[in-house]
Amino acid sequence: MNARVLSRRLLAATSAVLLTAVAAACGGSGSGTGAAAGSGSQDGQSVTVQAATGEVKLPKPAVRVAVMQWQFLEDLLALGVQPVMIADEQQPGSGNPLPSQFKDKLGKYTSLGSRISPNLEVLSAEPVDLIVADKSEHLKDYQQFSQIAPTLILDTTSWADFYPNLEKLGQAVGKADKAAEVEKSVKSAIADAHAKLAADAGKRALIGVPTPDKFFAFTANSMPAGVLTELGLTYAYKEVPGKLSEQAPLEALAQTKPDVMFLTVDPGSQVVTDTWKGNSLWDSIPAVLGNHVHTVDRAIWSVGRGVLSVPLMAQQTVDAFAKG
Repeated sequence: MNARVLSRRLLAATSAVLLTAVAAACGGSGSGTGAAAGSGSQDGQSVTVQAATGEVKLPKPAVRVAVMQWQFLEDLLALGVQPVMIADEQQPGSGNPLPSQFKDKLGKYTSLGSRISPNLEVLSAEPVDLIVADKSEHLKDYQQFSQIAPTLILDTTSWADFYPNLEKLGQAVGKADKAAEVEKSVKSAIADAHAKLAADAGKRALIGVPTPDKFFAFTANSMPAGVLTELGLTYAYKEVPGKLSEQAPLEALAQTKPDVMFLTVDPGSQVVTDTWKGNSLWDSIPAVLGNHVHTVDRAIWSVGRGVLSVPLMAQQTVDAFAKG
């Protein structure tokens, strides 16, 4: 990183901390509170948000935001915030094919390249008020990020964190009320889908990510599995705390006995499940026997996973069961 740029960032961060301390000493801290998200106001006063690394303190709600993960990007867009920098390459060398659920909602932004290894030189080239990053992918980069701007590290591996993450982002950008509206809207979409799936309540479901030579199952504690559970289905795979998915050999997959499977596959991809056709273990799975193996959009079910994706997942689940 350019030393002069880093020096300016550190000076700005120090000044922000001093301003916050002075405001607190004079009784000027934000008066709003949120058990999950932290505290702050929506009228330009200081904001404190609880993150995976501890409290993140902002002298005022963030306006210029850099985002490292698409779930957070979806949430911010739903809140009416256009990030100024985005790590938009989901896989090394893949370029930046933007998912349909938000590609038309994005304004102009600066690309940071890979979400796994975002370009820190580009990130530090322009001032940002807040960096939003993923715990499992970016905790290793926290010190470098925080030298550039206040950094909010959130966990996306668990459904339990889905709504709290939205609330925390709402606090950080001064849109707590809007976050509450968005949360209500998502819950309403899930409730509507749940009602339509009443006849299928309790059926065993599983979400898988097949690659050319492996099969990964989303864990029961994962965000996508949480959506299916909220819809009244029983998730077939086990919980693995801290992991969004894990590799499942065919023998282990067959033992889960799902009634329906959703496979997140890029169009035209050749995957391992193609080679399993005719295998007695694969053919014994209830979902295979009943012709209830459905291919779904990877960008929505596996990559996006934000508040724009969840209503689409709920509707696609309803549509899959409607096929009979």
